[in-house]
Amino acid sequence: MMVESEWWKSPLVLEIHDVLREKEMKLPPFTSSSPQLKLRRFLVDWLAVISEKLKASHGVLHLAVYYMDYFMDKFDIQEPQLHLVALSCLLLAAKFEENEEKIPTIHTLNSFVHHVFSTAEFHQMELLLLNFFCWNLDLPTPVNFMEYYLVHAISPQDCQSGKSKEDCSKPMTYTRKYVHYFLEIALQDHSFMKFPPSVITSAAVAASRLRLHLCPTWTPHLIKVTSYTWEKIAPCVSIMLRYVY
Repeated sequence: MMVESEWWKSPLVLEIHDVLREKEMKLPPFTSSSPQLKLRRFLVDWLAVISEKLKASHGVLHLAVYYMDYFMDKFDIQEPQLHLVALSCLLLAAKFEENEEKIPTIHTLNSFVHHVFSTAEFHQMELLLLNFFCWNLDLPTPVNFMEYYLVHAISPQDCQSGKSKEDCSKPMTYTRKYVHYFLEIALQDHSFMKFPPSVITSAAVAASRLRLHLCPTWTPHLIKVTSYTWEKIAPCVSIMLRYVY
């Protein structure tokens, strides 16, 4: 559907953006209180590998990690069950984001843990997750804002290393790569959970412009598109750039 996959091309783009921003304001607080938080990075990397093997979209991975983060934050989950939680989150995210033919089967997901879980256990965990989220799986993630902000990330008025950029195609290619990189960083580090998804994506654009020596780093147009000033996104940008430097 246009709204789900290419909403930034819709005539209703501003309205859809407003709806996404309203939804992110309703995201539950993240307290970093899971006793298994030390295992989170491993689980995220593991899900990333599985998503790549399944050829799942970036949106599926980010949504699955959001499900996992909020669920783990409220429960003391035994370590052997964490794999079941992670795989079930990936399954729900795929059901929400992907076309039917791209949704992995329980058998396929179970193969990544050598079939240690029964189909009934997958169904039970899926129902537990659905009840936890009150059957509302529509959680905005940074990926939801990415394409819209990328459309406005580069303009002919930008200067790169002191020179004006008439051709934006090459800087845009590198900006897209950098934004993907910074969103992967944000996915791996739970400290980014304190920022709204739209702030994370805005910061990824700004960090990318910094790495490409584009001036100004944060333009009046980007302020208008995102409604964020530099002061609002700067703390998030700073954390992203620590991974680079």
